[in-house]
Amino acid sequence: MPPPDLLIVGQVTIDDVVPATPGPWIRQVGGSSLYAVAGARQWIDPRRIGLVARRGTDYPFDIEMLLHSAGLEHIALCTFSGQHLVEWLIYEPDGSRRSLPRNPELLHIGAEGALSAQGSSQQPWYDRLHDKLLDIAPSADQIPAAWLPAAALHLCPQVGNRHPEALSALRDKVRWISVDPSPHYARSADVAQLAQRLRGASALLPSAQDIASLLRNAEPAAAVRALEQAGFAEVVLKRGANSILLACDGAVAEIPVAAVDVVDPTGAGDAFCGAYAACRLIGCTPIEAARRAAASAALVVGCRGVAAALRLEPPKL
Repeated sequence: MPPPDLLIVGQVTIDDVVPATPGPWIRQVGGSSLYAVAGARQWIDPRRIGLVARRGTDYPFDIEMLLHSAGLEHIALCTFSGQHLVEWLIYEPDGSRRSLPRNPELLHIGAEGALSAQGSSQQPWYDRLHDKLLDIAPSADQIPAAWLPAAALHLCPQVGNRHPEALSALRDKVRWISVDPSPHYARSADVAQLAQRLRGASALLPSAQDIASLLRNAEPAAAVRALEQAGFAEVVLKRGANSILLACDGAVAEIPVAAVDVVDPTGAGDAFCGAYAACRLIGCTPIEAARRAAASAALVVGCRGVAAALRLEPPKL
């Protein structure tokens, strides 16, 4: 069996989803890495994808079965000793979301403030939550040696130094690398800080929430252009239902996003990133890759949960 061409490194989660309209909450499998796989497999044979993730000893879902049913053959799931992070995902009518950890040792955070796009990493409880987020964040050395060198790698959002460590270890072993930055470090960073932290990335794929500080001080087009000038060959800014901005080759392009009926907004950005990486792998230009990735994200928000997202057929363009 040949090794995978596209590696996806990220987290799997236990999500207790609370809908915006009154109704029962539901516990389900989730995670940035799984939604990235859902986007990527719409454009390439899933046997070309390799997933690297971590799970706690109490993780309740059969990830291997879920991924095998989606066509994946390359799965590297590392188990850490301890409880997996469980989060309430609380949705509001405007589509925004807050998260609250449910683990017993983190329950006090519920009284001190939910994590949102405006949350702060300076709160006194942050270190304990940060440690739990590190538990579920795979490191570069957990990529099977037989999978390297590889053609492409996508790094899903991760806290701590996982991204700079992976870029340092893998930039000479992977031809093309995309990074979806974590808001835990990107939200308050300036252009120079992001460029230094993520040196070696081929493409930066932030959401507007991820670079909120930059967007407070500059127009979106100017912000993505500044990031490109700082050293990222491709910068793709995801803006929810608004158009995508792409900076590459010294210019900024605006890519429209089709209006869709949203069933579940979870994972749209991650699916976009996985689809973008897959499309760049098969030779699409950045503009075409972004256009296809937007179509993949639109399909994902039209279904509920990652299991359904992993069954999606490619969008009709």
